[in-house]
Amino acid sequence: MQKRILKINGVERTFIANPDKTLASVLREQFLLTGCKIGCGTGQCGACSVIMDGKVVRSCIVKMNRVPDKAEILTIEGLGTPEDLHPLQVSWIAHGAAQCGFCTTGFIMSSKALLDENKSPTREQVRDWFHKNRNACRCTGYKPLVDAVMDAASVMRGEKKKEDLLFKPGADGKIIGTYFQRPSAVAKVTGTWDFGADGALQMPEGTLRLALVQAEVSHALIKNIDTSEAEKMPGVFKVVTHKDVKGKNAITGLITFPTNKGDGWDRPILCKDKVFQYGDAIAIVCADTEANAQAAAKKVKVDLEVLPAYMSAPAAMAPDAIEIHPGTPNVYYEQGIVKGADTKPLMEKATYTVEDDFYCSRQPHLTIEPDCGYAYFDEEGRLTIHSKSIGIFLHHAMICPGLGIEPDKLRLVQNPTGGTFGYKFSPTMEALLGVACMATCRPVSLVYSMYQHITYTGKRSPGFVNLKYGADKDGKIVAMESDWVIDHGPYSEFGDLLTLRQAQFIGAGYDIANIRGKGQTVCTNHAWGSAFRAYGSPQSFLASEILIDELAEKMGVDPFELRYKNLYRPGATTPNGCE
Repeated sequence: MQKRILKINGVERTFIANPDKTLASVLREQFLLTGCKIGCGTGQCGACSVIMDGKVVRSCIVKMNRVPDKAEILTIEGLGTPEDLHPLQVSWIAHGAAQCGFCTTGFIMSSKALLDENKSPTREQVRDWFHKNRNACRCTGYKPLVDAVMDAASVMRGEKKKEDLLFKPGADGKIIGTYFQRPSAVAKVTGTWDFGADGALQMPEGTLRLALVQAEVSHALIKNIDTSEAEKMPGVFKVVTHKDVKGKNAITGLITFPTNKGDGWDRPILCKDKVFQYGDAIAIVCADTEANAQAAAKKVKVDLEVLPAYMSAPAAMAPDAIEIHPGTPNVYYEQGIVKGADTKPLMEKATYTVEDDFYCSRQPHLTIEPDCGYAYFDEEGRLTIHSKSIGIFLHHAMICPGLGIEPDKLRLVQNPTGGTFGYKFSPTMEALLGVACMATCRPVSLVYSMYQHITYTGKRSPGFVNLKYGADKDGKIVAMESDWVIDHGPYSEFGDLLTLRQAQFIGAGYDIANIRGKGQTVCTNHAWGSAFRAYGSPQSFLASEILIDELAEKMGVDPFELRYKNLYRPGATTPNGCE
């Protein structure tokens, strides 16, 4: 340990530092300057950007032994206040650049360093600065961010007043369709908007910090879980396994359709007999600090019998593939589509036919904020779980029976959320937090590293599509035949619904009177599937739009003209027959 003196936001602070700790962790944990966010933890996203001795640094990778004594550190808390905002903060509000807000403070601090160095940057120089300093955003598309820097620079040069940047409603008070600022914007640009990891730091004394024991294989039988060595590690309060779960120890997928061959109870909270995918949670270590919990998690010994891992739908559909969930076939749902006349004779008579195979890949959501949450029993004795959930009532129904708690004794709260793009339509850590809190009767918090975030949370499910169009001599599509497969990973939640979406979306936008198709949902050992922006559309439109281009090329016509010829007109119906 070292005695250190730093000038933080203009004030000299004397404190004791662990030289191996990062500047970001010291700012957040010792000074509670939580305007500095930690996203990736590897210096790649820029959410942790602060200014040290006039230079922007990614504080999550700057160890304290590299911070000069008496260095001057400027964080977002020292830039402006809600009552006296810096021009960059005002401009960020004006341009809607603070959306989810998790990356906002890092961008503003990085921009401050740029404008200190260059008072009149070009737009290209601003983008280059963000690229060079690894400032990443998943919400805005960057144009509002660059706009904000350019306007702030004008204010700082004295060409504009910062008050003039903000939209002011007229006498009619109208704000719909205007640039009125979002209500949360001031808190986000000043770093006072508390996300889940910030709230975890504000939990009371006695809060247990959690670490997961995760599977490092994709498919295996669990022969034994030995927690004895982990339980003896410093600071460990309890190691929670499936034996501590009072309910069904499963998260229900709330099966959408009765023709689904599964029952929806296929996703364990903590694995008992099998591992179904890499990253599955096997145990939870509850300790006094995150470091102690993580150290103890490495001491949990899991004896596994590795099974064949089916990492794609075709592999899981093979005749010799074993059932991933015994008793439920790997192809557990089928969805057909029938519209209009039989397509076979129409294809035979068509002047032009095109057919091709398409694959839309698995995609991670890559939010800048990792998954995080905390839980406690409130003053009314209710188990209260705070998380990034964007479906708190849905998740309540999905985890209640698994936890073994009465519905009126469980309360879910959505924290301010650093983007989800859909993955939080599925419960992720909610049940884990609930189990740990119930097993220990203590407040608990769990903040994923980016590695855990990627390995534990759901992904966009891949789609395999075989598609065929038949068109007349003028290019009017008269028939479509489709065959699609959704690789939904090992857990069925919303898998049948996603498969239905392909029936609704493949060929959508075009007036195709005659359609025949069949889709299948397949259980695999790859990452489990969850909602993503434009749910079901990328898998569908990748196929149907590329095939339109192939048809245009075969006909020797302009692909946009061909699309215009086939677009919906009054009276047309969607692939599934809706007007």
